[in-house]
Amino acid sequence: MRISKTALWLSVLVAFLVLIASSAGLFLKSLYARETMSWTVQAYGQDIANIVAAAALFIAVYFVSKGSVKAFLVWMGVVIALIYPYIIYAFAIHFNSLFLVYVAIVGLSFYTLVGSLMQLHLDNLQPSFAATTKARPVSVFLLLVAVLFALLWLSEDIPALLTGKIPQTVMESGLLTSPVHVLDLGLYLPAMIITAILLWRRKLLGYIVAIPLLVFNILTGIGIVAAQFAASSKGLAASLGVELFIAAIVVVSLVLCVLFLREVK
Repeated sequence: MRISKTALWLSVLVAFLVLIASSAGLFLKSLYARETMSWTVQAYGQDIANIVAAAALFIAVYFVSKGSVKAFLVWMGVVIALIYPYIIYAFAIHFNSLFLVYVAIVGLSFYTLVGSLMQLHLDNLQPSFAATTKARPVSVFLLLVAVLFALLWLSEDIPALLTGKIPQTVMESGLLTSPVHVLDLGLYLPAMIITAILLWRRKLLGYIVAIPLLVFNILTGIGIVAAQFAASSKGLAASLGVELFIAAIVVVSLVLCVLFLREVK
């Protein structure tokens, strides 16, 4: 299968913009000068993950151009994993010199993804998943991750709502609210639950979306682990338990992703 050359070139442009924005975030102190230290180290961690995502995007684009279905699934995951953080950058980082770059990455990634999906003939992809035996394990894993994170975020949000207080993480970040909770509870975690159900029932859409979500887990997890290390380097409290928990999700997602992709024709 192939996607349009326009989509491929736009993906390359997105990767270059991500490299510029993330490198600047890591090396130009002025970009995050108005952020709290807690929010700054999270941005540092995400910048590291974004650089990894940009490298993965370059590689995926090359193999997608050769007609690889496997590369296309990875490409989808990387693009989704870039839309997510740059929405947060655009809305939750103080206005800076890279604001339009953040907006450009969100817009180009979103329309490249949607445009490419609109051109697909999904029924033609059915034979690619005929030999897949990892549907049920991946389904259970996605559902487990979604439920755990939903409970984690709600355990912070619901008590705060009942007591009329501001959640601790919101206070530490210096934001009006938590963009991560908004995106996760509103979009990402429901998508994982729906995909898990579809995959358990062996529906085509579940097969197509499962790999992108596993890739999303990997790249997002790298950002969280990197943020924990950045916090430690700045003398902030970092949780070894959180690092190990997220690292485990990254490793399991990577293993399942590889095993799943091996069976995709």
